[in-house]
Amino acid sequence: MHVLVLSCRRDVQVRKGATPQGCGALTFYKLSHFFINQNASGHQLHFVQKWVPSLHISCIFRKLRTMKDTLPQENPYQLDFIGRLKGMLPAHISLADQLIDILNISQDSAYRRIRGETAMSIDEAITLCNHYKIPIAYFTDEIKGLVNFRYVAPDGTKASFIKHIEMIYKSSDELLNHEDRRIQYSAIDTPLFLQFAFEPLAKFKMHFWMREIEGIDDFKPHYDPNDIDRELVTLANKIHDVYLMIPSDEIWPDDIMHTTLKQLHYYHEADYFKKKEDLEEIIAQLNHLIDHTEAMASISRKLKYGDRLKQPYQEFNLYQSDVLLGNNTVLTFGGGKTTSYISHMTFSILSTNSARYASETEAWMKSILNKSNLISGISEKNRSKYFRHLRKVVEIAREKMLA
Repeated sequence: MHVLVLSCRRDVQVRKGATPQGCGALTFYKLSHFFINQNASGHQLHFVQKWVPSLHISCIFRKLRTMKDTLPQENPYQLDFIGRLKGMLPAHISLADQLIDILNISQDSAYRRIRGETAMSIDEAITLCNHYKIPIAYFTDEIKGLVNFRYVAPDGTKASFIKHIEMIYKSSDELLNHEDRRIQYSAIDTPLFLQFAFEPLAKFKMHFWMREIEGIDDFKPHYDPNDIDRELVTLANKIHDVYLMIPSDEIWPDDIMHTTLKQLHYYHEADYFKKKEDLEEIIAQLNHLIDHTEAMASISRKLKYGDRLKQPYQEFNLYQSDVLLGNNTVLTFGGGKTTSYISHMTFSILSTNSARYASETEAWMKSILNKSNLISGISEKNRSKYFRHLRKVVEIAREKMLA
């Protein structure tokens, strides 16, 4: 092992024979060189000191920098861990201060961990992960077949449902920060982004999700759209407005209306609609949604429902699929990152930033797109046929329920 120490002491005197002709006086620095040799008798420490002219110092430092660049990086996983933690924190928050408070260590110890000079213990890493509510596997190499998902855990209260809707809004709104933002949506039910543009329909869907799926019992014994808090309606409107600002590729099957129609049929059979007008209004809203979607598909651009000027927003590519899709699957792209969302427990959503899982899901989505028919912008005949089919499905259901 070798250790080089350059002392601050210097000698500006001209030493005999040390100054090249015509160069004048030289500044000399004392260079201390420690090295350890291992031999049969054990380890021996050697110490050498010499005076080195200043013109050689720059060469020495260049060699030292080269040696440093070729050395293996200490604690590479820890440095990656630290780098990701930094990326998660707001710009005004110091990671060093966070480590000091969370791990109860000194400032010097915090910076040594940040630089990778001191190895972070497993207990410290887990403490940080628990504090920031992130799985430690997030910082490890991805293992094929294993993925970490996030979701909002339901607890049977309206508060948890509101938190779920807020999560949808925040994750969608965050995409607006990126020029490369995009959504790919494989649907088995009309996307809630669109449903939320139609208030009576949005209220019914949220009522059903909370009462029948989440098991929230804070409702009247009959359907009343006023049971839906205004806060939820406002969030729904915000989500739809964000949706207008994000280009999307959407895959719709022929039976895309069936989920909502079955939910309406369930309430109808349970005699939960005390006012026939409520059921009629929701069915009318489904027809408005079909008309509005067809208008968007005809120009391949998103439109705000109710806008008489029909100002076009972002790109809208609609594909009709004959393939059984199975569940709602969404990919969002933005800032070079892909996030995957899949439906869970009917309404809940599982999300992950796993690059491997996103790549596999994107390949599956591309395969479905290739097997589907693009009906936006082109193929007017197929587009008209598809939307006529949707209207017919709704009309048949309406006649059965309102007979």
